[in-house]
Amino acid sequence: MVALIARAHLNPAIASAVDDLLKQNPVDPALNRFCKDRPDDPMADAATWPDDAKSREKTGNWHYVDIPRSVDQVTSLDPWCPPLGPSVDGKNRPGCITNAMEFELTVLHDKARPVAERATALRYIIHFVGDIHQPLHDEDNNDQGGNCTSMQFFSETTPSNLHAIWDYKLIQHRLEQAKLTQSAYAADLNARFAEKFRALSAAKPADATAWAWETHAVGQAVVYGSLDPGIPVETPDAQAVCSAERRGKVSALHITVGADYFGKAIPVIDAQLATAGFRLARLLNDTLR
Repeated sequence: MVALIARAHLNPAIASAVDDLLKQNPVDPALNRFCKDRPDDPMADAATWPDDAKSREKTGNWHYVDIPRSVDQVTSLDPWCPPLGPSVDGKNRPGCITNAMEFELTVLHDKARPVAERATALRYIIHFVGDIHQPLHDEDNNDQGGNCTSMQFFSETTPSNLHAIWDYKLIQHRLEQAKLTQSAYAADLNARFAEKFRALSAAKPADATAWAWETHAVGQAVVYGSLDPGIPVETPDAQAVCSAERRGKVSALHITVGADYFGKAIPVIDAQLATAGFRLARLLNDTLR
């Protein structure tokens, strides 16, 4: 949906450049794609590739930055974004989503680079702009961005984790409730948040670090802040691992994500999706011109 919203705001020449890059270097047809109902739009199809390929590409750490829940905004994300080592060209290999975006933007902007590299960079950028606006990609409570939690989602019989609930379950519930397709929902968000697009178009150029802090605050206030009962704020522990014991601590709180939480979350999710789409359009229009 982020890609579809962005598509509506690409300059015609930029839209053509995006499609040409993606068509010249298509996704490996042998790759197992999580989304089986893949859209016809090349950008929307490309948007999920980095998740499908992250094990093969060894880029799992690029999708998030684990800012501790107990931390408010500071100047630098360096404590939670260490480089993973030198890359082939001698520069530090990115260690989290903010410097991964910067790394891939440099590749995309450089027209002397091979088409395959630039197309891969484009797929990463489309995906990362979506990820960085999902609060649990900028938030951690010693629970791997909500992955190491266990709670009830409406009347489902199998427990869910908070990350999955924000990644797709709340949106899926909204689509089913409103009987909307993804493309129809994206069009609705595009129309409802049109004023925000005009404001973002006049804003400063892309700042991934600022976006991460902004979305981290959403995680504090809404993702964790709207849970009832709440999950206690943990003291940051770099050695924390996802375990049955850790999931059990949250499970023991008997949290149910139902209609009340849904009502608080969906307006925020709508705004995040629209903002991500608008910022992605601005980013591609600036980078590929």
